[in-house]
Amino acid sequence: MHLFVGALLILGGLGCLRYVFAGETAFESEPPFLALSVLLIGIGAGLGLRARAALLLAQVALGGTLLVIATRALRLYVGGPRDTPDDSLVALVYLFGFALAAAGAVVLFLLLRRVHAEAAFGAIDYVPLGGLAAALVLGLVWLVADDARLRPCRNGSDEACSAVAIALIEASERASSGPPTRAEERAARVLAEHHCRSVARGPCGLQRYAAGIVDARAGRFDAAKEAFLWACETDRSWCARAAEVAVPWTVDERKRLGDRRR
Repeated sequence: MHLFVGALLILGGLGCLRYVFAGETAFESEPPFLALSVLLIGIGAGLGLRARAALLLAQVALGGTLLVIATRALRLYVGGPRDTPDDSLVALVYLFGFALAAAGAVVLFLLLRRVHAEAAFGAIDYVPLGGLAAALVLGLVWLVADDARLRPCRNGSDEACSAVAIALIEASERASSGPPTRAEERAARVLAEHHCRSVARGPCGLQRYAAGIVDARAGRFDAAKEAFLWACETDRSWCARAAEVAVPWTVDERKRLGDRRR
């Protein structure tokens, strides 16, 4: 049984690892899958070796998972009336998904009760504990690097990039005279490297304009003007806003902005 349950957790960790390296985008705000994969593989290997620490970590993790699922389901259930039947249907689908996840966690918890680990802690307990330590470090890196917000955009999601762009524009409106923060600089680089694939031209102009705002606040005026002109050419609704930004526009550049506004 210890080998069977350990293999289940290792397979789950490998699935998370595959998602990380596949570069896919399936979540609006992504969990730290790399940290989760290391943790699952460490606990699974520890269970296969009958590590006492692995069994305790697995039980605590499952208890925490059930608590998180119950909290999210309760928030969804008491969220109030839905505006449309489609919203109600989406809420029911999410509730069904939470129910399946809770059922899976309960089944795994019952399987863990049949796992017999060593009676005392020993050298093999370093395997799951090492996985836990590595997962904590990777989770901290994920938190500092803001991957929950930027990775979907980095992987090509126009919706995620538009959300990042809106956040950057709102931040610039609150602190227009101050330099951008490191997080804003990082987000702007992701937007600048993103190749917008949206059929509508508005989101593409929005993303490039937001990157230009950060460049302007950082004093990179040439890069800012290039971004603003690109946004203006893409969607002329950004021309007027670009002309109001305090960058050293030349006469020809202002003329280009004015011509596109007509």
